[in-house]
Amino acid sequence: MSKIEIQTTQNVAIDYEAGSLMDRIIGCILDFVVVAISSLVLGLLLMSITGSEMLAIILVMPITIFYSLVLEVFNNGKTLGKMAMGLQVVRLDGQEARLNDFLTRWVFRSIDITGTFGTLAVIMVTVTKNHQRLGDFVANTVVIKTKPTYAIDLENVLKKKSAEGYEPVYPQSLRFTEDQMLILKSGIDRYQKYPNEAHTEVIKTLSKQVAIKMEIPEPKKKLDFLKQVLKDYVILTR
Repeated sequence: MSKIEIQTTQNVAIDYEAGSLMDRIIGCILDFVVVAISSLVLGLLLMSITGSEMLAIILVMPITIFYSLVLEVFNNGKTLGKMAMGLQVVRLDGQEARLNDFLTRWVFRSIDITGTFGTLAVIMVTVTKNHQRLGDFVANTVVIKTKPTYAIDLENVLKKKSAEGYEPVYPQSLRFTEDQMLILKSGIDRYQKYPNEAHTEVIKTLSKQVAIKMEIPEPKKKLDFLKQVLKDYVILTR
């Protein structure tokens, strides 16, 4: 299982599972089937309406050309094939992917996929560190599985399965979402593994933001505070 580290806008690193080569190939094939069938059906319909084969081809052409670009732009980095395979295009720096990012990927499809029959894309995805085809490399994007690989870890933070008999220290922890708690857990894990200055600052920032969210004074022992909030959340929501 290959992992890609993405830095969120909160300066917290999250490990995602890279979209496998096989998943990406299958997703691409599914997209091709979708485009082929929709183009054929629409082409036949337009031909029956206009009586012109050439006009029908011209009107259908945008579907085959802009399908992947339009879907990725308006569907958060996911074509239908990617959705079926649980894949998504995201920026490597954690920022939200923009039109020019998707446009760059789309432009390089002519080299990565169309011009080389996918050979270059396969080679690049296989040999590059973050499994990027040329278009991804230029656009600073990656293809990931849509769930962080550590997401299931939150279920195993504690062995207790319910809140029975447990008195939470911070019942306000219920104000947070699952995703927010995953970011909190990741920040704690990174600090404990690499207690450097950068991760210390992350803990300070998280502690301050969590205290503000819960409308309480920020405790002095920031790491212990964050651990307790995470513990309370897990037990109260399981």
